[in-house]
Amino acid sequence: MTNSPRSPIETLEIEHLPESREGGWGVVVVVATFFINALVFGLLRCAGVLYLSWTNEFQTSAKETGAVQSILSALLCFSGLAGAVLCKRFGCRFSGILGGVLSSLGLLCSFWVQNIFQLYITVAVAGAGVGISYNSGLVAVAMYFKKKYKTANAVAFSGVGTGIMAAPPIFQVLLDNYGWRGTLLIISAIMANSIACCALFRPRLGIRQIKNKVTDQEPEFGIDEQTQEGQTSVLHTSGSDGMVSQTSTNGLMSSDVLGVREGSNEKSYVSVDQIGNREYVSFKDSRKQKKTGSLSRRLSSELGIRVLLGSYRLLLLCVLSIEFSIPYISFLLFVIPRAQSIDVAPSSAAFLLSILGIGSLLGQLGNGLMLSCRISAEHVLAICVALAGVSLLVLNVDGYVYLAIASFLQGFTSGAFFAIASVLIRRFVGLEGFAVCTGWYHIFVAFGDLLGPIIAGWLFDVTGSYKTVFFALAGINFACSLQMFLFPVLKRLETRKEGKSSETHEEG
Repeated sequence: MTNSPRSPIETLEIEHLPESREGGWGVVVVVATFFINALVFGLLRCAGVLYLSWTNEFQTSAKETGAVQSILSALLCFSGLAGAVLCKRFGCRFSGILGGVLSSLGLLCSFWVQNIFQLYITVAVAGAGVGISYNSGLVAVAMYFKKKYKTANAVAFSGVGTGIMAAPPIFQVLLDNYGWRGTLLIISAIMANSIACCALFRPRLGIRQIKNKVTDQEPEFGIDEQTQEGQTSVLHTSGSDGMVSQTSTNGLMSSDVLGVREGSNEKSYVSVDQIGNREYVSFKDSRKQKKTGSLSRRLSSELGIRVLLGSYRLLLLCVLSIEFSIPYISFLLFVIPRAQSIDVAPSSAAFLLSILGIGSLLGQLGNGLMLSCRISAEHVLAICVALAGVSLLVLNVDGYVYLAIASFLQGFTSGAFFAIASVLIRRFVGLEGFAVCTGWYHIFVAFGDLLGPIIAGWLFDVTGSYKTVFFALAGINFACSLQMFLFPVLKRLETRKEGKSSETHEEG
């Protein structure tokens, strides 16, 4: 019996470029993410400024008009998981640019809507776009920073407060001069700047192909060695499936480097997937790639379902995000109508959102300081949610000063809440599941954003009183704060589960 001829073995010699320290281009990424967050959350605040204009234009109820804010906010969060998958497949740059195009296009089409239902569709497109761009920025910052991640995350998130602070007065001036249609047209052009910001999300770690030759030697697999910065690695791959793996540096990233074989027009890719403290380098032949694993397992891996269900604390955080988002998004929508109900001028009423933005900016910058003082992130989160409930009670007191205090307090607590949530997600699941779990987290936030204005609008339609609405929303915040005490309990449950899992593995 004759032996079948061996497949030619391709030896791919690559060089790892030195991994940059925290800083450098990472600072550019943080600044770009800052501006993306400012544009995204500045856009979300336009619904509060344009609320009465839409109500008068389309002759709709508070619930129907409030649904515009619900759809815009919910699609921002629902699209987070899609953005995570796109980041994993194509990188942060591509997904962010795609999101910027969709957001600008959706706002542009809003100029021609003739009824509230058409507006629902266009803001849904815009919301999906800003959600993809927003998630791309979060992942890009996580890729570039490890030790200084809390500080980088706080600076990037401060763009949220900046956008909330700057957008309402600008939108009010545009509304007074160009009407709501002209305002949306100009906002569409402003949102196009997010495309340029996302173009700055270049991969952190690169590899350069040095030599590519074919031999008849036996392939070597399972390479497991530490590769120093700037050191050349030799990877061996067979001509059939062409897959290799290697361990290397810390961090999280994924990138593909396109190469062309010598003497051939066929393209090949070297894919770098850096997860946790291991780097996986794969050579993929464009002619043939072996597919392994069932569709369900691959889908579960892509969507991070096992990682999500394996962390009880992350699941609790997702539930709490729903409860926190319902009062928060309702506050944003109804604070201006509440102010105008006590004869506050429209310009002064719109400035309340700027005050909220100032509070949000300080909350996002201050969360890094609070966490660096060795205060438990869970405790800070519980205090913030309770103070958010207090701000809703203060909102029921007549007087512009009290409305301003309530707006600042709501902004400070919400800014700290959403910034700390990202830190907790990374702590609960690590870098390996950060991207997809951030997407899942924002899906839960989306449910709160979707339900909040609808519930608050329904309560106002039934009672005709803003005070009743805010009392009910404050109760939700206080209930959410009490549930924070479950975090230590769930942590112990996770520890026991991991212990049993390791014992079972050892016995097997």
